[in-house]
Amino acid sequence: MFRKAERKKIKLKIAYSAPSGAGKTYSALLTAFGICGDWSKVAVIDTENGSAELYSHLGEFSVCPIEPPFTAEKYIEAIKGAVAAGFEVLIIDSLSHAWSGDGGMLQQHDDIVRKSKSGNGYVAWRDIDPIYTSLVDCILQSNIDIIATLRAKDAYIETNDGGRKGYKKVGLAPIFRDGVEYEFTVFFELTQDHYASPTKDRTELFGDGGFIPTIETGQALNEWRNSGADWKCSICGQTMTSALYRKTLKAYGAAVCSAECKGEHLKKQPLETGDEPF
Repeated sequence: MFRKAERKKIKLKIAYSAPSGAGKTYSALLTAFGICGDWSKVAVIDTENGSAELYSHLGEFSVCPIEPPFTAEKYIEAIKGAVAAGFEVLIIDSLSHAWSGDGGMLQQHDDIVRKSKSGNGYVAWRDIDPIYTSLVDCILQSNIDIIATLRAKDAYIETNDGGRKGYKKVGLAPIFRDGVEYEFTVFFELTQDHYASPTKDRTELFGDGGFIPTIETGQALNEWRNSGADWKCSICGQTMTSALYRKTLKAYGAAVCSAECKGEHLKKQPLETGDEPF
């Protein structure tokens, strides 16, 4: 059924991608504080050997170190822990380890290939794809603002100049599965002199020019997010979380905030799915 399109309030999903030394962690911390305005509400999943704690002078944020193997399950457990603990902004520093780090998805893929009789790397992705999807879905669907940092590497394209093949450098690529930038609300690339440029920006706040991320960056993102409409119950009009809104809409064909509102809705329309949030 169609309805009028309306931008609603969301949980922000931001990413900073850069080579070593460009300021990913520092930029993420400033942005996080700008979003929530309270260091005690900021948490960091740390796979970078304590790099975030080098900036502990900024404020009293919390850290959750992750040691190898860098499995998706460890990330998911930490994300869920941050939500349960009541943090408002979670920094994942860095997400790249889940892909290319010790025990990450690439290594898991290689282990499967090595142990298989066929040695077929393409077939091995059937075991890795669900792991990748579970991690990305957890990031996108969790009821918390998330800022992910990703390491970056030089990106090249193949050229053909009059029959002479070669390669041309075209910038930096995040060390993660191709296309990960499309999963985020805003995806920034940082240069070595700490300037950020959005390669994808659903907010339309940042234009094409580079800038140095500050607390004001997070404040602008938070203001944009809060300018969206509330998620409201279809029956009583009460404000509800986006997660509950989506879950009940999928299950019942209407967003309902409680068992009572569910009952009122089902009096008018029979339940068609087996998903039972209430």
